[in-house]
Amino acid sequence: MSKHCKTFDHTADVGLEARADTLAELYEALAEGMAELICTRSSVVPAETRTLAVAAEDREALAVDFLAEVLGLVETERLMVASVKVRMSGETALTATVRCEAYNPGRHEIRTEVKAVTYHMLSVVEEGGHWTGTVVLDL
Repeated sequence: MSKHCKTFDHTADVGLEARADTLAELYEALAEGMAELICTRSSVVPAETRTLAVAAEDREALAVDFLAEVLGLVETERLMVASVKVRMSGETALTATVRCEAYNPGRHEIRTEVKAVTYHMLSVVEEGGHWTGTVVLDL
């Protein structure tokens, strides 16, 4: 199974549900799912790379903190995300390589403005040899 992420509706928000073979791929799927909500990733030319190092007290907090860091690239540096590659350092720390491109209004349509990553309905669990995760984003 490869990683994948889908959305679900939530009152005034949107949720992400992801499933992957590894914990690293789960975080990748969640980040890429959020990026896809913001701007169609296929329109992004991966011209730049950013490295993010994130650690937290548990896997769930790591998901929130990591997604908040990715969202920060969009909000503060105006970077659109093409892809994310995660390398784990245990179960509560990661280093991510984010392939991205500066926002170009001629090519990038902002589809959704994500305000924040929330702890509502948050879960990161291993089930039957696969990882699943749920995150709700405040729009």
